[in-house]
Amino acid sequence: MPKPRQATHARRAAATRSPVLREPLGPQHPTRQQLRNRWLVATGTLFVAALVWRLFYLARLGETPLAGSLTLDSRLYWNWAAFLIQHGPVGKNPFFFGPLYPYVLWPIRAVFGDAIQPLLVIQAIGGATAAVLLADAARHLTRPSIGLAIGVIAAFYEMCVFFDGLVLMESLLFLLESLLLWVVVRTHWPERRLVMYLTIGILIALLAEGRAISAVLLIPAWLLLVRATGEPLSTALRRAATLCLGFAIIVVPVFIRNKAVSGEWIPFTYNLGYNLYVGNSPEATGGWVVTTGVTSGALQAGEDGGVESDGRADLAATKGLKLTAAGSSRYWTEEALHYARTHPLRTARLILRKVGMMWNVREYPQIENADEYRELAGPLGLPLVGTFAFLGPLALAGLLLAPRRAVAGRFLVWYACLMTAVTVPFFVTDRYRHHLIPGAVLLAAITGEELLIWLRKREKRNGVLLIGGLAMGVVATRLPAPGLSAAGYAWGMAVDLGTRWEERGRPDLAVRAFEQAIAIESRSGRMVAGRTGAAERADLYYEYGNALVQLGREAEALPWYERAVREAPDHTVAMQALALAYRRAGRSARADSLEQALEGKAGGAAMAAVNRGWQAAREGRLSEAERLFRQAVEANPRLTSAWTALIRLQVQSGRLSQARASMDRAKAAGLTRTEADVYEALLAVMEGDLASARTLLAGVPEAALRSDPVLADVARIVRERTGPPSP
Repeated sequence: MPKPRQATHARRAAATRSPVLREPLGPQHPTRQQLRNRWLVATGTLFVAALVWRLFYLARLGETPLAGSLTLDSRLYWNWAAFLIQHGPVGKNPFFFGPLYPYVLWPIRAVFGDAIQPLLVIQAIGGATAAVLLADAARHLTRPSIGLAIGVIAAFYEMCVFFDGLVLMESLLFLLESLLLWVVVRTHWPERRLVMYLTIGILIALLAEGRAISAVLLIPAWLLLVRATGEPLSTALRRAATLCLGFAIIVVPVFIRNKAVSGEWIPFTYNLGYNLYVGNSPEATGGWVVTTGVTSGALQAGEDGGVESDGRADLAATKGLKLTAAGSSRYWTEEALHYARTHPLRTARLILRKVGMMWNVREYPQIENADEYRELAGPLGLPLVGTFAFLGPLALAGLLLAPRRAVAGRFLVWYACLMTAVTVPFFVTDRYRHHLIPGAVLLAAITGEELLIWLRKREKRNGVLLIGGLAMGVVATRLPAPGLSAAGYAWGMAVDLGTRWEERGRPDLAVRAFEQAIAIESRSGRMVAGRTGAAERADLYYEYGNALVQLGREAEALPWYERAVREAPDHTVAMQALALAYRRAGRSARADSLEQALEGKAGGAAMAAVNRGWQAAREGRLSEAERLFRQAVEANPRLTSAWTALIRLQVQSGRLSQARASMDRAKAAGLTRTEADVYEALLAVMEGDLASARTLLAGVPEAALRSDPVLADVARIVRERTGPPSP
């Protein structure tokens, strides 16, 4: 038996051994693995919530006339991808628009065809992924609770949801920008491997291939090359070389490709001069304005590069300038700089206005209006919290607080300042401001954490900086800024709805919407001044005339075509429609005079030839009609109305092999899938292949036939020849 003293010592020793205790002495802290698992669950839930919300929004959007509609840049990108499918990746033209988005669309369109919905679902997945990336970056920058709150803001930020539902590059660029910031924040600089610098260079280059001015992010990227204490200079130089290598891997092939197709050295795009002139011209307002002639539709989108929008056709028609791609950029740059030099005070005011617009609570639409989508499809995101009214003040305060957050914080300050600075020389729209949001979200995270710390410690110095920054942000984001009046918004929405209904083959509803817009204009006056306003009114009158023609009210359409041409004498499509209306009304002399004037407009010669070809065909002069249609496609190979008229004429005269050759050339020039299927069906019928004709016609949307009487007439002929399908 042990001695009593030894037993007492043994009992004391046993009592100090914690493994024998059945109850913990205090709260247990979760392990690192448990924290990681909790965060994975939280971000997984965030991803699902963000994705489900976006899919729910797309479902609601599908019930509106906005669904499946492509306008302006959206249609250009969509057709550009189709061109790449037909002609391969090298393409034909230098890049006026950034090529990243259409080259991403290319494989998506190759798989899913003309269906837009799969693309929007893919973008919804990308948007949900971006929210998770920003949440995780905010967690590393601050703390998990702040990170999750920031993830919720990003997941339900109205403009993020809005752009994920559009065929525009903003959704893709937002994902890449979020990924870039996530890499910067997650990485411990400068100890990481060279692969991180290679990754940063590649990401910045990809962004630059979407918007060339994003290349300026190479400037803050040099912050990441900072040397640790005692580190040799050669190490920093290797990092710099790796960063540049990553950038060059993406940029150099595009650079060489532009040289190969144009003979000019164009590093990214050649739209710098044009965009500079939009922001610095007599018409400039700080936002997007029309600065060249209204040649809507004269050069139909069907090729690559975005060349339809570069203004060269207008310069050739109005000033006789035959400019190369790079030459046109130099021309517009010189015009913009000349205006800035001769109007220094107005230029300075425009700069201040654009800075204010960039950080204002208002959104400035260019392609689509988020307010209209919200009104028709329901909420886009969270009220207030999902808007710049909430995010902007937090981000501006974060600009003052972020420099104390080492390399990542300083990178965020550079990011936000550069995204503002590179936009101000041009013009401000919701699309451009959207690229500020990833940085603004993370700056808001820093403000949020500093606010929590101050509420706990109540340090006077930090409180002054924090509250002062927030107050400055609230004031700055609510400074007076230009914006649409209530009447202007209602007018624009009525015009847009009329156009969408017309595209969907409902001219009756289109007429109703157009008449509402005209009534608003008669009560409130002109909504937009200058050339931009003239272009918008001309489009309204032209589209209203088209809708009236589709309803068989041709006599009523003629005066609206006349009003369109008076508003915008360079509106070539309206001129073409007016000339046709004059011929239908028996006013041939007026039609001849107008077509002669049309020949002097950008793309107008081909359109005048089409008009004359149709007239010759109606009068039975078929050989002359064919010559005129051939003349039109030689002048403008992308004028699909000329191709379809030529194909129909050749089919009608029984020359099927020539019609087949014309069909192949038309598809190569950018004939739409719908038009191609209808005319392929016509050819199949004439060749006796009734089954193929039925199959082709079955895939044609009825809305497309309702909106195009000529196409509907061809479809009617095919149906009469094929008869009902076999049982």
